[in-house]
Amino acid sequence: MKKLLVLMFLGLAFIACDYAKEAVELNPDIEITWINPIGWYTYPGDSSSAQISDVYFVNENSLDCYLRELIYEYSDVYGSTPFFRSEPFPLYAKVEGIVERPYVDTTIINNLRLPLGHARTHMTDNGTHSVRALLKFVYSDELFEAYDTATVWFGIYMIDTTNSF
Repeated sequence: MKKLLVLMFLGLAFIACDYAKEAVELNPDIEITWINPIGWYTYPGDSSSAQISDVYFVNENSLDCYLRELIYEYSDVYGSTPFFRSEPFPLYAKVEGIVERPYVDTTIINNLRLPLGHARTHMTDNGTHSVRALLKFVYSDELFEAYDTATVWFGIYMIDTTNSF
């Protein structure tokens, strides 16, 4: 009987330590699950910014996180070196942690504007028709000690207006 009680105690201790480890060592972990649109067509007389209507974020663990800022950088489609990187753009949104595993809260950011000036100038100067933008959303935990970055690619395409139909 004592052996059974010792085994049950060890099992309960293991489970308790597993839950305590998550509460003590948890870092923010965010995923972008949806972005609409995923690209923008532009032309020389177009507006000065692309509008991203929806970006959906989901937390991957039970830690509540806060969206801190957005950093975007433009690069060629074929090159890996960015030709422009923005200053951090401050944002604020709370991303709820998972309470029950099958149910996940989704945080939605609406109507983000992405400036097109640098991308349009680069495409005109280099004779290319597309640029990609890497959007980096920076998150922190509630105490602002641990950070995470969720990234997504966004395409920018130049419409050739020189050819007439």
